[in-house]
Amino acid sequence: YRFDAKWIFFFDVDEFIGIPPNNTISSVMETLEEYSQFTIGQMPMSSQLCFSGDGPARTYRKWGFEKLAYRDVKKVPRRDRKYAVQPRNVFATGVHMSQNLQGKTYHGTGSLIRYFHYHGSISQRREPCRHLFNGTRIMFDNNPYVLDTTMRDVGFAVKTFEIRTIGDRLIRTRQ
Repeated sequence: YRFDAKWIFFFDVDEFIGIPPNNTISSVMETLEEYSQFTIGQMPMSSQLCFSGDGPARTYRKWGFEKLAYRDVKKVPRRDRKYAVQPRNVFATGVHMSQNLQGKTYHGTGSLIRYFHYHGSISQRREPCRHLFNGTRIMFDNNPYVLDTTMRDVGFAVKTFEIRTIGDRLIRTRQ
């Protein structure tokens, strides 16, 4: 597929790309066009702490990325990252970055694109909410978390797209 795609992104099923408001994926890619590769910074989201701002009954009916809205803000030396490459310029790929390419790599994408990682959220087929909170800043198991509604805010648009694309059979699916 080296010559079939302009860009290839590497991320897992429990990770979602987030583009800040007033940008589009097209505008971000255009900005980064001169690079062969760029890295994407991680926004580590809790897979068990849920925002209950809509009330517990409504919270359980929401999709995972709508209710799992607490981001881990513990200071660590370096978070994991994911990346995207222009495959024409890459000869081999790695797990978190390619080091076998021609051209430049860009690491400062934090204001352009991020990925939200819900580590451990897909390993169990059950309700992920173990603890409901309503605050904007919380401490849980000696870790600080902040309310981050970035993915929650796009929930309606994502659901609308899914229903148009797949059909309404998902409406009755237990989440």
